[in-house]
Amino acid sequence: MAIQTNTGTDIKEAFIRAFAPEAPNGQPIAPAVKESAAAALQALQFPHKKNEAWKYTPVQPLVSKAYIPAEATEPEDISPFLIPELEADVLVYINGKFSSAHSQIQHNKQLCIESLRQLSSQGKAVVEAHFGKLLNKDDIFAALNTAYAKDGTLVYVPKGTVAAAPIHIIQLTLPGQAACSLQHRNLFVVEPLAEAKVVESFYSLSTVPSLRNAGTEIFVGENAGLEYVKLQLEQHTASQIDHTEVSQARHSRFSIFTITLNGDTVRNDLQIHLDGTETETHLMGIYLLSGKQHVDNYTQILHKQPHCYSNELYKGIVADQATAAFSGKIHVFQQAQKTNAFQSNRNILLSKSANAYTRPQLEIYADDVKCSHGATTGKLEEDAMFYLRSRGIPEKQARKMLIHAFAGEVVEQISLEAVRTYLESLIASRYE
Repeated sequence: MAIQTNTGTDIKEAFIRAFAPEAPNGQPIAPAVKESAAAALQALQFPHKKNEAWKYTPVQPLVSKAYIPAEATEPEDISPFLIPELEADVLVYINGKFSSAHSQIQHNKQLCIESLRQLSSQGKAVVEAHFGKLLNKDDIFAALNTAYAKDGTLVYVPKGTVAAAPIHIIQLTLPGQAACSLQHRNLFVVEPLAEAKVVESFYSLSTVPSLRNAGTEIFVGENAGLEYVKLQLEQHTASQIDHTEVSQARHSRFSIFTITLNGDTVRNDLQIHLDGTETETHLMGIYLLSGKQHVDNYTQILHKQPHCYSNELYKGIVADQATAAFSGKIHVFQQAQKTNAFQSNRNILLSKSANAYTRPQLEIYADDVKCSHGATTGKLEEDAMFYLRSRGIPEKQARKMLIHAFAGEVVEQISLEAVRTYLESLIASRYE
């Protein structure tokens, strides 16, 4: 299928127009913040190769396609996108718009779980207090999302409340006949002494190209906890630019799992602010790439207070002509004494044409810290393969076992058993 592209000076205007068919004023979601972001877009430009944050991901081919806004539509059945055995409240978004017909909230009546276009008075107050406070205003894609996202999810967990069940957000892309653009916005606010678990999964139902521009802001209060699992499972023609920014108060716990099994060009931009003392943070990622996929994980952990702990582990398996990129930065401010921070990126290349670029970084201004980072890239371990083959295990099965074990180090840390089982089956079927 031939993809039309924009050329010349109209690229930026055409790109923004595809995400902004309506003017930002009059939007139900924090209109003043949206108008400010729309105005800021005029001075912002697309990143280029000299921009260190985008060094490994060429933006021009992605933004020069002629996108049109995704049309409103409804699938007949969403059961294929539910996670088996996962008892959860379910919110379904189709082309970025909330579908009440396919959504069901029955376990967490004590929480405020709402579409950003259908806010209650409580929801409006939470949005007014938090919307636009974190997401990077100097990034053109984040500003675009702030200015023009029409819908998304609010998850508000009141003080002292433990969610009775996980919240599962299902994002479905249903392109029409032409390449389409869509976006959504999430806001998760977990008050002090509260806890919740959120799973967000992405699927596309067509091989027509699409681009999703996503934005998520997360606030984890004092002594609160949040586990967030992000499953990127779209078609090989679906691209995504995802910005997630997190603020942690003292004694809080936050874990995020970014699992990328499908997609065309995927860029995950994650920034975590450890704004309180004695916080605990876990960043885990898996990417299994094939064909000509390109996945770029760009993370920043900002240790701003003393006695905090962060642990980051990203693992990738790259086949065919696919490309993986990882840039992870741990920034320890001068006042953040007694920081413990660890970062690791490990890659396995399954073909001579596969590529993995890795750039772990430490920037430390405190003198009493324990920090480390490392990266490895290589083939499947030959000794382990020989050991399995020597015991009568066929090569294909031995390879599958080693890949399962490699990815399992991340999967096994997800607390939801149903999600672990689901992911294990997806990974196993990938290498049948």
